[in-house]
Amino acid sequence: MADQAAVRLQPGRDRSLHQRHPWVLSGSVAALEGEPLPGAVVRVLDAAGRCLGTGDYDPESQLRVRMTHFGDKPPVAEEIWLAERVANALAWRAAHPALRETDALRLIHAEGDALPGLTIDRYGEWLAVKLGTPAMLRRAPFLAELLAGATGAQGAWLRGEGPRTAERELFGTIPETPVSIQERGRRYQVDLRRGQKTGFYLDQRDARDLYARLATGRRALDLYAYTGGFAAAALQGGAASVVAVESSGPACELLAANAPGAEIAQQDVADFLRDDEREFDLVAVDPPPFARRKRDVQAAARAYKDINLRALRRAASGAHVLTFSCSHHVNAEAFRHALVLAAHDAGRSVQMLGTLGAPPDHPVALVHPQGEYLSGLLLRVDS
Repeated sequence: MADQAAVRLQPGRDRSLHQRHPWVLSGSVAALEGEPLPGAVVRVLDAAGRCLGTGDYDPESQLRVRMTHFGDKPPVAEEIWLAERVANALAWRAAHPALRETDALRLIHAEGDALPGLTIDRYGEWLAVKLGTPAMLRRAPFLAELLAGATGAQGAWLRGEGPRTAERELFGTIPETPVSIQERGRRYQVDLRRGQKTGFYLDQRDARDLYARLATGRRALDLYAYTGGFAAAALQGGAASVVAVESSGPACELLAANAPGAEIAQQDVADFLRDDEREFDLVAVDPPPFARRKRDVQAAARAYKDINLRALRRAASGAHVLTFSCSHHVNAEAFRHALVLAAHDAGRSVQMLGTLGAPPDHPVALVHPQGEYLSGLLLRVDS
């Protein structure tokens, strides 16, 4: 342990680690002791040289170390703690009452499951895996063996996470064509090899359930529909009509399969809202991240305000609007402020009926609010 490379922190930069926050930012680092390679496990020391724990080292990232253990005791062998944490994550999900009636779940949610850099989604008999750090990439052979045994999956597809990851089969065989999943009475086709994120937006499962309950007899509009998650939910709920707006051709092909009977508008959302003058009773606004970096926050706030302004202009009196931000740099307060401005400029009186977020299979460590990336609001357009 004493010979292990170490990262020494600047004075006063250890408070968050005492609270078990999992990140050490590059600006907190005073010195590097030793010559660790990318993906090495390093000790993290306070300014006085006391060991605060160990973590995964990445010299190219602003997140210089992602903590895996806290305290001054040497961690157990890597294979042991990885297997224990994976087993724990799988076990509590299997027993959780809110995660039933579906064969598509997030099995590992990175820092939320004390496995920083590791994201695993299950789609029926297959897995989609993201290895987001050099350390997790180094562990890929062991993770492949571990996951094959622990999940019984037929195969796992390694999704790209930056330039360091080549997409490939991690183990087993992944179909070239989309696979089928079921989610609380809804059927979806998911492209594991080429789809966005890990193939589907599992984080919107609970919101889709709500959308279905609100859809009966309504004129529904699914903006940024991707492969029709909300559109299919509206049809399940008995909507009078469903319009789904999506600019991607490949996504529209799956959308047509997932939401047969929906009217598909293959065009930019802003163009649709400008050109189509119909009113809708139920609207989902689920755009891609508008702020991928911290410096994009102001531009993102304007974008959220603009697109929701246009959507509110198409909302009938009494309509429900489910609107989201998945930009973790735009916090819930900033997102709500953008919606206040949108409602004002649209000249609409809007009630907030509740907040929306990811389901329990996307846990967030209490000390790590940065893991809470999805912010949503349920609105009612009063007049």
